[in-house]
Amino acid sequence: MNAKDTTVIVGEIVRPHGIKGEIVVKSFADSPSVFRPGRVLRVSPPPGRPGKPLRRTVAARRVHADRLLVFFADVTDRDGAEALRGCLLSMAARDLPALAQDEFYRHQLIGCRVLAPDTAHPDLGILTDIADLPGQEMWSIRHASGREILLPANPHTIADIDLDAAVITVTPPNGLAEVYLDAPDGQAPDKGES
Repeated sequence: MNAKDTTVIVGEIVRPHGIKGEIVVKSFADSPSVFRPGRVLRVSPPPGRPGKPLRRTVAARRVHADRLLVFFADVTDRDGAEALRGCLLSMAARDLPALAQDEFYRHQLIGCRVLAPDTAHPDLGILTDIADLPGQEMWSIRHASGREILLPANPHTIADIDLDAAVITVTPPNGLAEVYLDAPDGQAPDKGES
């Protein structure tokens, strides 16, 4: 399958807003045009909940109190909106808005090799997940040893992204890789530690 044919998760439905079917969406996309009126999105039940993905058309969107609010054309009351709580919103990668030259979609980064050439561990592993934390992103990198490395992703730690080579060059904080990789077996930090 061509990479352009992949489906990309662009948001998650958090909860209903009001009584007319409006929903609060946690957007994973920087561009508001992903949720423009007329856009058809795939709405999939969250993992563990039965049900088939459905296609829904965005009727309207707005921002209120720093939250993205969306109306779907066929959801007209709070009960309909409540039924969508926790669902994931996705669309075809080929339909995503074009980005500036130095911008990337998350799905393009997942699976890239992460290198830290000026450290004791120059090959950190494969980027497997990106989490939004207050104030920054946290990258989860799976080392060849099977250990997970959590790297704060910001302009100070991300040196270069080469999608053609599927390689990301990073400059992690001093000692970060060693904390995860040089600890005795069974003593690598948990996700809550760093």
